Amino acid sequence: MSVDTADERLHLLERLLADTKRDPGPRILVPAHLQPPPHEGPSIALPAPAGPRLALDDVLAERTSTRDYAPAAMSAEDLSALVAAADRMDARGWAGEREAGVGLELYCAAWRVTGVDTGLYRYLPEQSALRRVASLPSGAQAEELVLQREFAQAPALLVITGNLAGALARHGSHGHRLLLSRAGAAGHAAWLAALRLGLVGTVFAGLLPHVLRERVGADGYHRAPLFAFAAGHPAPEWTA
Repeated sequence: MSVDTADERLHLLERLLADTKRDPGPRILVPAHLQPPPHEGPSIALPAPAGPRLALDDVLAERTSTRDYAPAAMSAEDLSALVAAADRMDARGWAGEREAGVGLELYCAAWRVTGVDTGLYRYLPEQSALRRVASLPSGAQAEELVLQREFAQAPALLVITGNLAGALARHGSHGHRLLLSRAGAAGHAAWLAALRLGLVGTVFAGLLPHVLRERVGADGYHRAPLFAFAAGHPAPEWTA
């Protein structure tokens, strides 16, 4: 099946995701005791998201997973664009889930982002800000936070978590599949935004479970790790 135009690609995507958006019947709000606890901590405002520098059609065919990154820092404007793209994908596709109390949470592990100190942050979309939730080591110690140590060399990681308890209360077992679909869509939206900014990256599992458990209270139920995306500037090509 050939898909040629942007409208046709969007229609195909909507058909593939139709099952994740099925009507759950009467609106079921997630009770307070199934909500993850809020974070408290200082926040920093993000600048306006950087605008795309490349056309989607120009980068889509060349998309490939990249696990090696240049040492250059990522700009705060670029980071703002990545997290905004991920949040916008979920807001547009699953507004009803968010209204019912089953939102995704976006975290950023920042190592080399201009104007942002090294640390783990929660993205606050309503404020376009980052809230610092934990410190992170750098260098060789950072490699202990991820399964594949090369991801610790990325300037920033986007880590997506979701409320599995709330999703199951609302949808039954389908809630888990729905969360995974939403996280996948958000992660790939960030990836496409990165490509259009001239950045590279790849999706992957994320920080090790104990890292999120110890730093953000991710118990795997009320706050469950789902997906992640690593991004940075392309490393110089190796030459003999």
